Amino acid sequence: MHRLTGQDAVFLYRETPTSMMHTLKVSIVKVLNTEASLEELQERLIQTLSSNPILHKRVVPVPLGIHHPVLVDDPDFDISAHIFRAAIPEPGTMRELDDMVAQIGSTLLDRSRPLWEIWILTGLESGHIAVVHKVHHSMLDGMTYVGFLTRGWKNGLTAIDDNYSVPPLPSGTRLFLNALVDHVKHDIWNLWPLLKSFIGNLKELYDRRKAGRGPEINPFTAEFPRTRFNYALGVKRSFSTCQVSLDDIKALKNQLHVTINDVVLAIVAGALRSYLIEHNELPDQPLSLSVPVGADEPGSQRQMGNKVTALMSMLHTQIADPLERLYAIKADTEQGKEILEVFGKQQWGDLMEYVPPGLMAWSCRRNFRLKPANKPGFRPNCNIVVSNVPGPREKLGTADGELVAIYSAAVLGEGMGLNVTVWSYMDQLSIGALACHKAMPDVHLLTGAIPAAVEELQLAAHKAKAAA
Repeated sequence: MHRLTGQDAVFLYRETPTSMMHTLKVSIVKVLNTEASLEELQERLIQTLSSNPILHKRVVPVPLGIHHPVLVDDPDFDISAHIFRAAIPEPGTMRELDDMVAQIGSTLLDRSRPLWEIWILTGLESGHIAVVHKVHHSMLDGMTYVGFLTRGWKNGLTAIDDNYSVPPLPSGTRLFLNALVDHVKHDIWNLWPLLKSFIGNLKELYDRRKAGRGPEINPFTAEFPRTRFNYALGVKRSFSTCQVSLDDIKALKNQLHVTINDVVLAIVAGALRSYLIEHNELPDQPLSLSVPVGADEPGSQRQMGNKVTALMSMLHTQIADPLERLYAIKADTEQGKEILEVFGKQQWGDLMEYVPPGLMAWSCRRNFRLKPANKPGFRPNCNIVVSNVPGPREKLGTADGELVAIYSAAVLGEGMGLNVTVWSYMDQLSIGALACHKAMPDVHLLTGAIPAAVEELQLAAHKAKAAA
């Protein structure tokens, strides 16, 4: 029995019928073993997945919500209830695949069983197959999935222990008593030192600003405009993908003396600027941006769960010049890093240990019913989330097939109806944009503008070099 951390559990508490907290990982696979039938390949996939203990576990809540839920082995686990097959509509382009991924992402996972599904999709015009892994964010984050993916491809088929017996689900009494013990042994004793550290960090940040040497950006009070994707969510999702050359991004990084993440944020800002201009909705202020940042210690590996914090910055879509836009984003991102330096990457996750389960779940369900995000004066936590996940650098494959590309769709929060997730794999950046369909039914226009944003930045960098 494993208790979810506060950070893991928050994804469960935040979930409503319109704010679904699962992620989608879309693997494009080139089939090499053409003699094997799809049924045989599916059976091998099922056997490999069956050997992974993480995928056998289901979430069990604690009586009265006095502590975070636990993960236990599901005594009724049936892997066939998690594997689905479907055909992509003709002509089988990435656009049709994206639309199917959006449909898969528009329904909640069943909490009475382990929180994941896999969809095997055929019919791509390339002859490849798509494997869509739908998994609840309470189970893993992007970096955990990188390890999960890499191990799965490298290890291949793993023997299954057929003799392993699964105990019955724990009783309510046992769950309740274990929760009390955990509170006494850990939570009570750690609360005051954590609060003391947090208050001290707030004071340090205030003192830095008062002395004129602290970051000007303040994610708690910064004013930012409201866009079409900053309203109450609908149940339907839209999804779109594109790819750009990682070598091109690295060349811009080196030439302009910035980071890869700076370039990624700049091209997303350029594409979003084009999208907003197309709809005659470009605000004259920068957008508030949240960038998830891994909080793992260097070299550590996790089998499950989340360890992430957020870097707050601004996305300067209001700036026309691509180089000026890049350096404005870089400057604000550096300030966001300074805030992270003050608080540390672990502190926000540690504070989430003390989120009251019942109160937060009630608040999220209330927001779902009353739709405060549609009311004037609503202020979301930020306008947009952009993730940049470093994926495998080497080609992953077995005798049956090889991984051609991987895309990701993260979660949408109430009032934050757009999330852009960038994954690197080999020499490509694979970009996936997930949006509330009600707000952005044409999200493909955003991803379609990303290659042009790269070219725009390349041209500006070339002109600057020639003028130097």
